[in-house]
Amino acid sequence: MPSRRSHTKSHHGCTQCKQRRIKCDEARPSCGSCQKKRIVCAFLNLELLHHWHTTTAASLAHSKSIQDLFRITVPDVALSYPFLMHSLLAVSALHIGHKCPPECRRKYTEAAIRHNDLSLSLCTPLLSNVTAENCHALFAFSCLVVIFAYAAEHAASSLDTLDEGDVVKVFKLVRGAGSIVGQARPWIEQGEMRQLLAAGRNLRQPSTTKYAHELYAQLQEIIEQHAKPLGHDQKVGSALFSSVEHLRDVLRRCTTREDPGALMSWPVMVHADYLDLLLQGEPTSFVILGHYGVALELLKDEWWLDGWGEFLVNLALKRLGPTEEWKMARCLELLRADRAERWCVVYKAASRGQTIR
Repeated sequence: MPSRRSHTKSHHGCTQCKQRRIKCDEARPSCGSCQKKRIVCAFLNLELLHHWHTTTAASLAHSKSIQDLFRITVPDVALSYPFLMHSLLAVSALHIGHKCPPECRRKYTEAAIRHNDLSLSLCTPLLSNVTAENCHALFAFSCLVVIFAYAAEHAASSLDTLDEGDVVKVFKLVRGAGSIVGQARPWIEQGEMRQLLAAGRNLRQPSTTKYAHELYAQLQEIIEQHAKPLGHDQKVGSALFSSVEHLRDVLRRCTTREDPGALMSWPVMVHADYLDLLLQGEPTSFVILGHYGVALELLKDEWWLDGWGEFLVNLALKRLGPTEEWKMARCLELLRADRAERWCVVYKAASRGQTIR
């Protein structure tokens, strides 16, 4: 009788393989079977959760109290709300992908998309029934979905493939997330997630934001020069005029430190007609968008916004063309001056053996 072929039993296989009663090769971070079936492996989920706890949570805020809230409170709440756990893991996967070599990025991007899809499918039924109980998990989810929306497009490496359609898609996700806050703010302000209302307050140091004051002055000039809505028909002019006014106002709140996170609220504040004008290629809408891109470059330095300011500026210049790009000339001068100053700071720090964040 032929001897039976020896078989090495897997004692540390992933949950998915055990549930399917198949042998797991225990490869990390994702076993071979899960890779073939294109599902998120339990090993990878453990890596994502560990990375969230040790690295990602701290990258989402400068304040230690908010870092701790992301690191401890959000995962704790997510244990009772799977949609929030999937959203958390999606952002963690994107953060790893942002930091890792390009050749390793694909598996994390795929995991992020799968977790985000699961999160949205689980969360969507709750959006029409926001309550005092679930609003805190939904609010945390709304913060994470905004981060995911910007980071997933990876503007820094996709400048040639993104267009105004992608911008409008992201802005609509941001607007949807903002609607959760609008429905439940009184409950949120009384709950354990209330500090997240200030989570976007990450600005560069005052010494590098002086050009934002000049950008504010430029926007004020535009408004004063167009006391009537920007020379268009009433509906179009009103949408454009209110958009530039809102941008002026959020920039003022940022530069005066009244509300450093206000810049991220601009896509929520603009009229829906403004987004339609972008899709229609209306030139002035791109001038305004370009100014918003410059503001992002001057003031924001989060990893998930990496490349977005530059992308919006370049998109505006591309759509305006050589005959109209002069409308962006002054704000581009500010951007070049700011970059030159920051490179000088980095160079001086490097010469002293210091590291600039």
